[in-house]
Amino acid sequence: MEKQDHSLFDQKCPTCGSWMESTVRKSTKGKEVITYLCNECGLNYSADK
Repeated sequence: MEKQDHSLFDQKCPTCGSWMESTVRKSTKGKEVITYLCNECGLNYSADK
């Protein structure tokens, strides 16, 4: 298994413990929003940066 580089914003999934992918985008009001997605169990959520 290849070792992945996890950035400051990556988190482990609270449901299954796998690493979650994160993406950063700007909202319509100009705030940066981070979206976390777990490929193992499908959990996803967004938070202000």
